[in-house]
Amino acid sequence: MRLIQLSDLHFGTEQPAVVAALVARVQQLQPDVILLSGDITQRARRAQFAACRRFLNQLPAVPVLAVPGNHDLPLFNLWQRFSQPYAHYRRIFGHRLAPVYDNGDVLVVGVNTTRPGKHVDGGFSAATIASVSQYLRASTATVKIVMGHHPVDAVLATDEQNVAAGAEAAVRAWTAAGMQLYLAGHIHYPFFADLEHRYPGIPPQCWTAQAGTAISRRVRADIANSFNVIEWLPQQQMLCLQRWDDTQVGGGFTRVAQQLIAVRQPPALRG
Repeated sequence: MRLIQLSDLHFGTEQPAVVAALVARVQQLQPDVILLSGDITQRARRAQFAACRRFLNQLPAVPVLAVPGNHDLPLFNLWQRFSQPYAHYRRIFGHRLAPVYDNGDVLVVGVNTTRPGKHVDGGFSAATIASVSQYLRASTATVKIVMGHHPVDAVLATDEQNVAAGAEAAVRAWTAAGMQLYLAGHIHYPFFADLEHRYPGIPPQCWTAQAGTAISRRVRADIANSFNVIEWLPQQQMLCLQRWDDTQVGGGFTRVAQQLIAVRQPPALRG
């Protein structure tokens, strides 16, 4: 099973040539599910969400699971930001801000990390941590993934301020409930990391996959536009994380990094 994680599309700042390259690669990869980890638009405008709809219509007709990012809330229209902050978002993606995908073998739980009262910062409330834990414990899926917009880990010291409030409580609760992988965006800096390094004592084989910005000109330093692929390999009982960058050398998006992770055993079977 193949999932593609696209993040920080920032429609309104998209690069047409990169969009075309991404569409071609996603069509070639033929995912089973497409995941959008927030900042779908630059300024949460109706036209920018409509541009995203047109983009999605060019991709394979598979389930799309999306969560909002801080840029998907109005910035300058303060009345809308505090009275109907997700109105335009919901016209495209439906009412649920924390959707769930579960095919019986793979579970993906969406988390809304945005806060209308905050311009950039995100976090996990106690209620969110509890509800996601409940989903994770109730599911019999082999692979359990949580996806939000804001990260729970950082590689660069300058990104520590972007780690979501409540990240440690969330990671400890969710890994105890069976989560193996947390997906996020926000910082436009892609990486894969073993969460045990940041949160000692959590179960082994729990990772985070950060996606870069897929199509926006708002790239960071020399980091290319990129997206992630998550493949579930049931025969090998492995997850394969892949990073695909826009190499701009004629081949479009190319795989540049890969990480294999052994799938966690259910708690009753560990030890």
